[in-house]
Amino acid sequence: MDFIRLYGFYVKTFFKARAEYRVSFFLGLFANFITYFLIYVSFWIITNELEGIAGWKFEDMTILYGISLLTYAVAGTLLWYTVYNLSGMIVKGTLDVLLTRPMGIVKQLICYRFGDTFLAQILVTLLFLGLALYQEKEILTGGKVLYLFLILISGVCLQMAGMLFIGAISFWTLKSEEIGEIFYYKLRSLTQYPLSIFPGIVQITLTFVFPWAFINYYPSLLLLNKAEGIFERICGYAAPVVGGAALFLALKFFRYGLRHYSGAGS
Repeated sequence: MDFIRLYGFYVKTFFKARAEYRVSFFLGLFANFITYFLIYVSFWIITNELEGIAGWKFEDMTILYGISLLTYAVAGTLLWYTVYNLSGMIVKGTLDVLLTRPMGIVKQLICYRFGDTFLAQILVTLLFLGLALYQEKEILTGGKVLYLFLILISGVCLQMAGMLFIGAISFWTLKSEEIGEIFYYKLRSLTQYPLSIFPGIVQITLTFVFPWAFINYYPSLLLLNKAEGIFERICGYAAPVVGGAALFLALKFFRYGLRHYSGAGS
C-alpha cells in the first residue's frame, strides 16, 4: 500500500510537470488517439468487406484486439520506457545509481518514467471495447464479467512479464531491444487476429513457447463462446494463472540477471 501511495504521488507530480507544456502533451495525446482510432476503423472496413475474418465479425475483432492493446498500454505506462531504455541506463551508469537506493529496483523502474503516451491507446480502446461489449451484452453473464476483469489483470501481468524479460536480457547484451522486437512485439502482434488463420507451428509457438495467446486469444474464445474442444477451454480458463506465473518468472529472471550485473564501471 505504501508503494501504491508513493506511485500515486509520483504520477500526480508527473502531470504537474507536464502541465507546463500542456499544448505539446495534448497534441501528442490527440495524435496517438487518431492513430489507434484509425486502426479500429481499418478493422471495421476489413471485416465488412470480407464479412468477417475466419468467422470473427467487427465486434469480435474489437474485443480480441482491444484486450491486447488495453493490457499492453496499461503495462506500458508502468514499464515500457525504462525497460526499453535499460541498456542505455546501464551504459550511462544510471542503473548503478538506482541500485544504491533502498527501494526495490523494479519499483524504481516503474516510478522512473510514467508512460503518458499510452494514455491515448487506453482511451480509444476503452471507447471501442466498451461499444463492442455492449453489442455482445447478451452473452456477457455475471460470471463472464468477473472473468473479463480477471483476464484484463492477467493480461497486464503477461505484458509486464514480456517487458521485464526484454529488460533482463540487457544484463547480458545491449541488443535487447532487437531481441524484444522479434520475440515480443512482432510475435505478440499476431494475436491481434484469430490464431486459426495461422499455421499450426505459429499457434504452438504462441501457446507453449511465447504464451502471448493467453493475453487475449484464448480468453476471447471463452468470452465469445467460440472455444471449440476441451483444449481451447482449458487454455481460456488457465489464462489468469498463466499471467500470474509469467510475471513471477519474469521477476525471478530479472533478479537473476541483476545478481550477475557487475556495474557500468563509471
